[in-house]
Amino acid sequence: MKKTIKYSSIMLLLLGAGFFAQAQSDSTLTKEVEVIKAYQPSISDAYKISSNPRINDTINYVPEFDYRIHSNDIPVDKTINHLPAVKLGTPPRESMNKGYVRAGFGNAWSPLADLYFNTSPSKKTDFGLQLNHFSSRPKILLDNEMKVISPYSENLARIFIKNTFRKALLNWEVNYQRDGFRYYGFPESDTLLYQQELADTLSTLNKRQAFNAAGAKFRLINTYSRAKLDYDLMLNYHYFWNATGQTAHEAVYDGRYAKRIRNVDYKLATSFEYFNQDSIINRTDSTNNLHQFYQVAISPTFTIDKEIFQLHAGFNAGTIIGVDTMLLWHISPEIYFAYHPIPAIMTLFAGATGGFNANSYRLAVQHNPYQKEQLELYPREKLIGLYGGFKGKFSRKIAYLFDVDYSIYKNQAFYYLSKSYTATDTVVNNQFDVEYDGLNQLRFGGHLHYSGTGLMVNLSGNYYLNKAKTLSTLSHLPVYDVSLKAGFEVTSKLSANIHFSLVGKRNAIYRIYEASNIASVISSDEIQTLDPLLGLKLGAKYAFSEKLGFFAEINNTLNQHAAIWQAYNQPRMLVLAGASYTF
Repeated sequence: MKKTIKYSSIMLLLLGAGFFAQAQSDSTLTKEVEVIKAYQPSISDAYKISSNPRINDTINYVPEFDYRIHSNDIPVDKTINHLPAVKLGTPPRESMNKGYVRAGFGNAWSPLADLYFNTSPSKKTDFGLQLNHFSSRPKILLDNEMKVISPYSENLARIFIKNTFRKALLNWEVNYQRDGFRYYGFPESDTLLYQQELADTLSTLNKRQAFNAAGAKFRLINTYSRAKLDYDLMLNYHYFWNATGQTAHEAVYDGRYAKRIRNVDYKLATSFEYFNQDSIINRTDSTNNLHQFYQVAISPTFTIDKEIFQLHAGFNAGTIIGVDTMLLWHISPEIYFAYHPIPAIMTLFAGATGGFNANSYRLAVQHNPYQKEQLELYPREKLIGLYGGFKGKFSRKIAYLFDVDYSIYKNQAFYYLSKSYTATDTVVNNQFDVEYDGLNQLRFGGHLHYSGTGLMVNLSGNYYLNKAKTLSTLSHLPVYDVSLKAGFEVTSKLSANIHFSLVGKRNAIYRIYEASNIASVISSDEIQTLDPLLGLKLGAKYAFSEKLGFFAEINNTLNQHAAIWQAYNQPRMLVLAGASYTF
């Protein structure tokens, strides 16, 4: 009897184990793996001062995993496999390229030289060096059908180093840049009187200029995942000087801190900037002297990131303080909300932002190099910017972004040229002055990106509705702009690229001052419509071998002479060809 109970128990256990195994093998998760991460287009920021707002869209996409598991028994044969003999020692590493040298030459006496060198990657330190030179002497056709030689040069030298520590990463570099050019533009039409004035004033008005900028940058980033406080710290210093005697010092601290508490990210962005600008017309008291001022900004925010939505909320606060009587304050919301009705395929977003733009002298002359050398721009303030749109992917290869924003600016700068008549002299100016006004801007934008095998295409465009507070003519603001970039492989060794850009018609002001007597000055404005600025650049590269390659570029392929700035037409077609060697 005991044996019968014992055998019965064993049989029940075996049947239960078999049933459990069968149930486990039949339990299937009916999901498929497909990870899609939406493309996030980036809009070039702000190395130059721009009157067009740009949205810094920082949504984080959380990948969703769908998967299927099949539990099947795999029969295993009991065989003996003979393993190969183990080779002792470390196999040699595959050699990596350390850099390249490139040289070329084009029409209008245009030499190009470029050197890039980077040491072999190491665990703690990487070192790199870049040297670049390009110059040209093109003849530019003015609006009065006269041709002037406008030589210019661009030079860059920089050293960059990356230090890797156990819990942080330090990137730093030192650089020097020098850009030389001439003020070659003249605004008037073709008249015998103007041609005589041009010949008489050419030695003084068509003068040379050179911008020099030396700087250093340090950035420390936390890489320790278990750190209680995440941080990203940056220190910048720029020293700028030019051929006409202006100097500018600029020191910047930017710190970003983040801490996660109960699935909420708390962030704090802080910045402090010091400006020291000399030999300029002080914008506050109109004296030609040293001007020092500070800009301080703080932005505390929190971020909640869920599966179907993301909320980023806080505020921006800032002030600009001068050693004179200047004191400016700003506060605005910093809000971003995103909703994912179709995760990784479509995202709806909206937000609000604002802040100061100090308009430092160094950045101002890079934006418009033809402004008066003693001109100091007043800080521009975005009182409020409201934006929204949707983005995502049409397919695995096509991503999209469509957005609209409405921004209100204070102290927007508008450039104009002028001419003065007196009883004894006539002065034709070919450097820009500036006037200020409030600006309300409504922008509609779109961006498409395609990335496939051997082909990449970027298409973007904007349409603007601008309205000033008091001015009727908004100088140099376009109605629309379009950009198309494409790169594709023709063969395994030959590749080509196209860059097409179109800036719509712009209005420009030519201000005339007439003196009827010593005490009375009459001014009038002549409005000039600038033709659409069309740019087409073609390029090709041919890999002759793994090390040696050849390239060719054609700038301004359509040979258009439309104005970049009023009276400053773009250079004609430039054909450049050369070779590169990788080492």
